[in-house]
Amino acid sequence: MSPAATATLAHFLISSAGNAVQPSTSGAAATPAYDEAGVAPVHVALVADPQIVDHYSYDQTGALLRVVEFYTDIYLRKSYSVLQAIRQPEAIVFLGDMLDGGREWGDEQWLEEYKRYKSIFRNRSPHTIPVYDMAGNHDIGIGNTVVRSALDRYHKYVGPTNQVVDLGGHHLILLDSLTLESDTPAVSAASRQLVERLASETAAKKPRLLFSHVPLWRPDGTNCGPLRQSPGGSLLNRRGYQFRDQLFQNTTSYLLRSIQPTAIFSGDDHDTCTITHPVPSKGGVRRAVEYTIGAFGWASGVPIASYGLLTLYPEIDLPAAHVVQNCYLPYQLGIYKVYAVSFVFSLLVVAAYCYRGSRSWYPAAAACKPSDDDLASEVGGGYGRLQLLPSPSSRAEEELPLPASLPGKWQLNRTGFIVRVLLAMRSIVVVALPTYVACLLYFYVI
Repeated sequence: MSPAATATLAHFLISSAGNAVQPSTSGAAATPAYDEAGVAPVHVALVADPQIVDHYSYDQTGALLRVVEFYTDIYLRKSYSVLQAIRQPEAIVFLGDMLDGGREWGDEQWLEEYKRYKSIFRNRSPHTIPVYDMAGNHDIGIGNTVVRSALDRYHKYVGPTNQVVDLGGHHLILLDSLTLESDTPAVSAASRQLVERLASETAAKKPRLLFSHVPLWRPDGTNCGPLRQSPGGSLLNRRGYQFRDQLFQNTTSYLLRSIQPTAIFSGDDHDTCTITHPVPSKGGVRRAVEYTIGAFGWASGVPIASYGLLTLYPEIDLPAAHVVQNCYLPYQLGIYKVYAVSFVFSLLVVAAYCYRGSRSWYPAAAACKPSDDDLASEVGGGYGRLQLLPSPSSRAEEELPLPASLPGKWQLNRTGFIVRVLLAMRSIVVVALPTYVACLLYFYVI
């Protein structure tokens, strides 16, 4: 991230409440009542698809890949650091896709990339802010294409792919829906057992919030709401190599019926989407909102990166409730566009300045050659008589004509112009480049 974006970042993080998703509660109308009742909220940051750039992202290698990695890493690192400093969440949930080519790497390469990932997403308070990681299809694959070695490696170095977290008066169900859709019992067993266990609990003591890396199925063309940036306004349902835009319809029905979630949170799509699902229950069909969280990185194909902020209110005199906000990060590509325009404008200003200083006035030849009458008047009819020049003081009092009043033309000294431009740019670079490098190092290290 560029140094100039720091203030912009803080502005977006602080003012993102203006872009908040409408509050969603389980039994309560609005959050002011909880504040008045003295209910302490629990804030959970939701980070989706950081998907750090690697060789598999754009088929890049060498110096170009290093440059892209450098600038995308800076953006992720600083955004995550400022998020923790400003929001001060009580917990952080990563919704999957840590690495772009995670499932493709061998163990040695994967470990190098995982260390890079951990250096980017450093926990400022590891003893007080728990971080919960979910696997994404870029980490382990999906369905019948789950890479067993990648899954085992994830369990060994990252942690379990299924978790139930008791937080803020809610149960957060972090479900590995990727393995759930596998036809191999050894792969899907853990996910299916969790769902069955939750289904067997006839009366949930606390509201359940379901987390799935891949969004749940919905009818084609279902509108995602006003916060979506992608054209079309709806989430597609495509399938390809190691990816799926939505879970299968039967999987979705199975999860809604078995888990009875109050709300659903997903990632994978890289863009924001908010829809409702019908949840069959004993009391009839109720509605549960699904919030698809936008990608955290600026190189994810969506113009403006974002993250989610989930606020949980436990049940104290009032029913438990939750509020979801969509928080935007700086528009990094827009910042680079401003840099490009500013650079071109600076070049034009320097060129105009140097152009003015590199021109000279050359009078026409006829204006420099005296006529016969002028010669006669100057010598007084004879070559032996010369006319004295006026004194310097008298010449100073006369109004001398400007060069432009004489016949002639301006001519550009091209060599002098180029030299002037180079000298001016050198002066700018001597000041600007060390400052820029120092800022980059500061943002990269801190």
